[in-house]
Amino acid sequence: MRKLFFLQIAFVILFASVTTSLSGQNPPEKDKIAITGVLKTWNAAAKSANVDQCMALFDDSENIMLIGSDKGEVKKGKDQVREWLTKIFGIASFSWEMDSINIDSNGKTAWVFVEGSMIVEFHKGGINRTPYRFTGIMVKKKGEWKWRLFDGSIPKGE
Repeated sequence: MRKLFFLQIAFVILFASVTTSLSGQNPPEKDKIAITGVLKTWNAAAKSANVDQCMALFDDSENIMLIGSDKGEVKKGKDQVREWLTKIFGIASFSWEMDSINIDSNGKTAWVFVEGSMIVEFHKGGINRTPYRFTGIMVKKKGEWKWRLFDGSIPKGE
């Protein structure tokens, strides 16, 4: 009986600590500022079609993922992401008007949701602007925020 009581108490303590760590965070302003800076750097690197600068913004993990808005644009690992960025940057450069940016962080991991427009500037001429949103997961490594997952989409009906 006494053993069961201690197991129940241990479970309650464990449950309370997990619930507290998973509850909504109010990210520190410094994290929001740093992550917004990464978004601006990402935007500038994509606008200049600079594969190396874009890749530098990803985590070193082989588990990184970049998911584009078209069918088949699911790339996992540094090699696949680099290959895909090289391919699309050979055709056009990309930038985003970020009308709404939402960031949440626990200090080590962050999620980002951005809504606005994507501007595609084709190297052979022409510009395409479309409503766009992207979400992502970032991890903090050596004091810098890096993409672990980038997932872009065109809202349905647009």
